[in-house]
Amino acid sequence: MTTNISGVILAGGLARRMGGGDKPLITVDGQTLLERTMERLAPQVGKLLLNANGDPARFAAYGLDIRADVIDGYGGPLVGILTALEWAKDLGVEWVASAAADTPLFPADLVACLLAAVKAEGADMAMAVSGGHSHPVFALWPVRLTAELRRAVVEHDIRKIEAFTDHFKVARVEWAQTPYDPFFNVNAPEDVVRLEMILTGTLPAEPPLQASLPVAVMIERKDSSANAWVTETWRPLAVVTDPPPGPSWVKLRQGEGFEHYLAAAPDLTLHRSDLASYRYNLGGADPRLFVVVRKTDSTPPVRVVMVTAAPDEAQKMSESGEDQVESLPLPAPLLTWVQTFCASHPPDEPMRKRKRDRLDADRAFSPKEGRP
Repeated sequence: MTTNISGVILAGGLARRMGGGDKPLITVDGQTLLERTMERLAPQVGKLLLNANGDPARFAAYGLDIRADVIDGYGGPLVGILTALEWAKDLGVEWVASAAADTPLFPADLVACLLAAVKAEGADMAMAVSGGHSHPVFALWPVRLTAELRRAVVEHDIRKIEAFTDHFKVARVEWAQTPYDPFFNVNAPEDVVRLEMILTGTLPAEPPLQASLPVAVMIERKDSSANAWVTETWRPLAVVTDPPPGPSWVKLRQGEGFEHYLAAAPDLTLHRSDLASYRYNLGGADPRLFVVVRKTDSTPPVRVVMVTAAPDEAQKMSESGEDQVESLPLPAPLLTWVQTFCASHPPDEPMRKRKRDRLDADRAFSPKEGRP
């Protein structure tokens, strides 16, 4: 620990991809992300600041100095760094080391390595790098640039960190990404699962190519009077995990104008090549399963062709015109299973979908009268 370097934990974000709320207070394997980040950074610096907006009382138990952004409007991490530099200026220190509250695995020698690089290269500041990617939130900042940073933020509306640092000499310090990237951050629910796997030693050394689970589908037959050509409709109602052994088509119940059946289905299989599609699905407010059924000319009159968690795969099936594709809720046990599969693989760039894709999917998977 050095008293000439203060530290700041940046926790001023909105956690939109986590559904909002306080991401630093998420508990993983018995500790919050904030506790883990404090344990990493505190031994490396002198005084420690938490940059967090909103009511500071929710962080009171951690015993930290807490400062909201000095500029209103959730301006991002660069405003948080400005906040920390102005706080540190009053302390009389030369440097501020910054770290994100959602990235608790960063190196225990982060600050020492950044400081050594600044001195060795005669740089103005230093920044962490892994796998060729810069991590500008993990950096060492000179307090002497406080006024210049304020001018950049206030007068020139600079918000991206590297839009500011590109004007200075920056030392970049590389860290290896094995056995995991030390700058892996929690951005989505599956990332919580991955972090827990890392902490508990259950992260597989080699990500699985695929995984499968047996499932069955509850299907409803319903009388229909939509038109003279359609007397009944069939549609999936729910996906059943751990289906019981027995016949592939079983009547479960019957009522006035309807029957429910339990239909055998191919295993629900996840493929490594479809990771982006699963992650797109999990990233929505209401993750889904997609059931593909096809009409037959025998008994049973419909059969389940596919159950998938990949919206792209389901949409391709719907475009054939031969099959009916229904979007159903993803049951909690299967949600955890899909998250675990995705979390077993390193995070990739987020999948960028055109806005119309979600609308097309909703239209393709909505119930239609006259379907089999």
